[in-house]
Amino acid sequence: MKNYVKILLAMVGISALSSAVNAQDHSAEGAAIYTDFCEACHQVNGEGYEDVYPPLKDNVFVLGDREELIYLLLEGRAGMPTFIGDLEVEELTTIVNYIRNSWGNAAGDITQDEMNTAYDEIAEEDDGFGPGN
Repeated sequence: MKNYVKILLAMVGISALSSAVNAQDHSAEGAAIYTDFCEACHQVNGEGYEDVYPPLKDNVFVLGDREELIYLLLEGRAGMPTFIGDLEVEELTTIVNYIRNSWGNAAGDITQDEMNTAYDEIAEEDDGFGPGN
């Protein structure tokens, strides 16, 4: 029985370690994209600039409706540009997941299929990508 418990604990530990490694890889790529495209407005710590650029940390919009956040990055809005011309669809998925899960945010990941679907829907619209869609 003791051996069974030890094996079970070892398996749980290996699984947790594997998950941590994958999360670190994902976070490193997301952090690089964030640094290049988001940090100037939303700061290193995701706290933004009061009354100018909103915080991403503890932001109800970021933590809320996944689809709304996806469409914001694809279409832009108000002072927020669209990143569709600068980032591949896979990179957009990475940055959304990074933002939703950094600085204490724990909103969970979106799937590549969710991003692909939104991208395809917007691309089919008459006016395409950009502010005001």
